[in-house]
Amino acid sequence: MAEAAHLVVWLVGLFGIVGTVCVCVAKMVINDSIAYDEAFVWKRKLPPEAKSSKR
Repeated sequence: MAEAAHLVVWLVGLFGIVGTVCVCVAKMVINDSIAYDEAFVWKRKLPPEAKSSKR
């Protein structure tokens, strides 16, 4: 019975870590914007109105 308890604790910890990573990735994808990509990834100069708008 102790082995089953250890297994449950490990599984809860594993799924907790995986769930945390999934939530962080989802937040990053939701908050991503084309303006950010163009300014910092593609190094394009954008007009001021493009930087303030979120798509």
